[in-house]
Amino acid sequence: MVPLFSMMTPSTNTKSTLRKNAVLFGNGLIRTLGSPSSIDLLKETVCPPCNGGEGCKQDIYCPFRDQGDYLPFPLIYEYLILKKQKRHPEADMGKVSSDVRDRLKKKLEEFTPQKYPGSVLHQLAALPIDDYLTTNYDTFLVQILESQHYKTSQRRNSETKYSIRRHVCMEKERRSLRIWNIHGTYNEKPSSFTIQYGYEHYCGCIGKIDSYLKGTYTYWVQKQKKEIAGIPEKLRKPQLQLEESWIDLFFFSNVYIMGLNLSSEEIDLLYILNLRSRWLRDSKKARCIQNRIVFYGQPAKAMKALLEEFDVEVCSSSPTPPGKNAKGTDYEKYYRAVLRDIQYRIKQAH
Repeated sequence: MVPLFSMMTPSTNTKSTLRKNAVLFGNGLIRTLGSPSSIDLLKETVCPPCNGGEGCKQDIYCPFRDQGDYLPFPLIYEYLILKKQKRHPEADMGKVSSDVRDRLKKKLEEFTPQKYPGSVLHQLAALPIDDYLTTNYDTFLVQILESQHYKTSQRRNSETKYSIRRHVCMEKERRSLRIWNIHGTYNEKPSSFTIQYGYEHYCGCIGKIDSYLKGTYTYWVQKQKKEIAGIPEKLRKPQLQLEESWIDLFFFSNVYIMGLNLSSEEIDLLYILNLRSRWLRDSKKARCIQNRIVFYGQPAKAMKALLEEFDVEVCSSSPTPPGKNAKGTDYEKYYRAVLRDIQYRIKQAH
């Protein structure tokens, strides 16, 4: 029997046409394995004194103690690493950042999927998806697919700071897929630091995203300059839709978002959704944007209203997200229901 929450009318921007599908997932999924929240992960990797119980001096601002005096997540990171470098001036910022990456890797690898067979991540890997996007820094999904005999056919990791084009292509028999760690990963060359934690990194990334969207983005391959057409030109000329970046997927694939708190801190993703919604109000561009974007979760009232104005379908009641005091098992059941709904939608489109 088909669940009632799947019986939804397609948005006015959706055609009856075969379209690729992508899932964007966040920290919510690995939290079902016992991983700490993003803010706790930051506390444990960047501010060991707080995590160790020593705490900050009472007369000094502490973002983990003075939570009513709010800073956005990326600025908390900036505050902590600048404060850390000031305490140890012999270490430059590169060394401080590398130390954060090493701590992050060590902490996250306590929750490797091999310890949790049959997890939500395993169910996610079984979806008939063309592209997986994640804001997480781990490579758990790659590890799961490798355990299922998928082979890496291509790895694009020439970027050393941003993750506009970085991805892994994997194949098994007739299936091929791509995995994009859009906020970077700890599993990289020592000379790279792609983990998008701080404000400086977020803002720099938005500059790259803006260039990519508007057709001024360039990069170099073997001393040759490569130029990429902007999204408006790609909308007019399908032959230019080469999907060099995960950014393209928000215009040419159906995107299902889960396990991610789309708060105002996710300025890079919100910028893409904002610009897409503006282009949907341009009659010439709108007829070429035919994909669907679906968000699963219970955002705050203001964010829900904003997402709906961004032409995002918000599924906040079917399936129903767990309440504030829910247990990990409740979230696991919820995410499994979401994955079933995504699978049903994809099947219906075919």
